[in-house]
Amino acid sequence: MKDLRFFLVATLVAGSCLLAPSVPAVAQPPAETIKINEKGFSPNETCAKCHTAIHELWKSSMHAQSVTDPIFRASYMEAYLKSGGEAAKLCLRCHAPTLKAAKGSNPDIFATSEGITCDFCHSVKDVDLKKPSDPFTIDAGLVKYGPGKREDVKQHKTAYSKLHAGALFCASCHEYSANGVSIMSTYSEWKDSPYAEEGKPCQYCHMPEISGEISNNVVGERGPKVFSHQTAGGHSMTQLQKAVAARIGRVERSKDKMTVHVDITNAGSGHRVPTGMPSRQLILYCEVRAPGGKVYRDKILYEKAIFDKNGAELTSDSDMMLGLGVTIAKDNRIFPKETRKEKFTFYIPEGNKASVLVWVDYLYTPMILQETEMRVEMSRDQVESAPPVQR
Repeated sequence: MKDLRFFLVATLVAGSCLLAPSVPAVAQPPAETIKINEKGFSPNETCAKCHTAIHELWKSSMHAQSVTDPIFRASYMEAYLKSGGEAAKLCLRCHAPTLKAAKGSNPDIFATSEGITCDFCHSVKDVDLKKPSDPFTIDAGLVKYGPGKREDVKQHKTAYSKLHAGALFCASCHEYSANGVSIMSTYSEWKDSPYAEEGKPCQYCHMPEISGEISNNVVGERGPKVFSHQTAGGHSMTQLQKAVAARIGRVERSKDKMTVHVDITNAGSGHRVPTGMPSRQLILYCEVRAPGGKVYRDKILYEKAIFDKNGAELTSDSDMMLGLGVTIAKDNRIFPKETRKEKFTFYIPEGNKASVLVWVDYLYTPMILQETEMRVEMSRDQVESAPPVQR
């Protein structure tokens, strides 16, 4: 009976998921991808014909996976069901930004299924943060906007855009408040940082210049280098490891007590760490190993904590994005180039030697949809077969 009850519950859950619009693995592009769509968005394969190297970088980016990413898919499904479908307008505005031009609500169409596509970014003409629900001015068609100052090429027209080299371009999707509560404040954090004063926008770290051709066998006006379209961020091990530095300042010993002084510095992020969704946390650990195998450990947690009207902390990304939070109860995240001086105290006999270790973990525990086999035996029969009687 227990197995059957599980089967029924699982069936109901699976059925309810069908109410939300499907989020595809990847929709297949139309055959005529070589020709640019002069009246709308072109699929990324069209861009790849001439911008092959840049396209390969983009394909490995989270921008390219903004619709298919399993973390987004799970959170979007949850938000969609909780909001009765209203989450489609909120979530897909950034994760499937070509959808509005398609005048629909189903991301399982082309080229929306490609996520934050080449042609979307290079069709943005302006950004207005005073219109958070619709900040983009789009000119999709034959004109491609970007930071280059080249004249029109054979395949399409070009337009110089200062916007594409500035942080405002990124702010439209990396700055979000709900009910007056700041959920994502990455752009504001950068704007108040030394990096903004130094004229180093988001692209300085997330789209650095690398060797390459702007298109096949063609270099740009800056020579044989391009901006990396991998847009590496919190998903990149390299980016994370250069963001924060932890160092043991000094260790003090007194009778039965050890005090460890630790400096933790936001050394490489132009915004606070961690940034983005408040469900992301930074944990500074200090561990002391004493003779005899005795281990002492303590930690400090850096986070933005958002509480709902009942005083409960929100841990679900979908709840935060849907505006269920009413107050920020805690925000001790580390500012750009800031060094925090932390102190850990352990009670260890003065005469004992001990080794001290500190490290920093980046913690994010999103819900992820994954394939799970559900096997339920529906019926069974068994008989005992006796040998034939000898006569």
